[in-house]
Amino acid sequence: MDEVHLDRGTIELLAVVRGLSSETLTVRRAIESVRPEVIGLSIGPEELRTLRSYDGGPLAPENFEEEIYVAGLSAWEPPIKPPPCFSDAIKAADARGVPIEAIDMDEVTYTDNYVDCVSAFEVMFQGRLEKRLTKKRFRAANPRDFVLEWDAEVNGSPGFRRLQARREAFMAGRLRELAASRPSVLAIIEVERAQGVRAALEERA
Repeated sequence: MDEVHLDRGTIELLAVVRGLSSETLTVRRAIESVRPEVIGLSIGPEELRTLRSYDGGPLAPENFEEEIYVAGLSAWEPPIKPPPCFSDAIKAADARGVPIEAIDMDEVTYTDNYVDCVSAFEVMFQGRLEKRLTKKRFRAANPRDFVLEWDAEVNGSPGFRRLQARREAFMAGRLRELAASRPSVLAIIEVERAQGVRAALEERA
């Protein structure tokens, strides 16, 4: 875990891989060791509500990018959706009476930023991404490196990089808000966005 000290609190950043059941133990150990006053998850409020109410079985990938993500991670273990790193964090936090907060953008805010960041030209050429991903030979030696390599492909164009940077800044802002009222915060963040969130926090730490 990475630790960021702010004026009024400390934020422990735990980077996790979406979909891996092995992350469940990592999340539980982090909650036990940090004993946070609040936990922030790198998901939007709509996904948090869905995870709280969902009681079905594993879900299939929603798009081609997710199919590649699942296929790539399967080299190490079968990925699961909904992601155990978040769904199990909710269960563990509820069992301890620790509040859970969604720190990513809501759907309306995300859509507004998408339209502002991603050009029509980039949207038009997203079809090429499918061909590129189909031919891509990922060289990662572990799940975390694979996820970063996958993210570099999916969010490689300037507009999509801007969009992800805005997400990271948004999540950092939400974490600052949480730390202002609760001195001990555990942030569970997908590997792809973890370093960006940390950098955004440290800009004003």
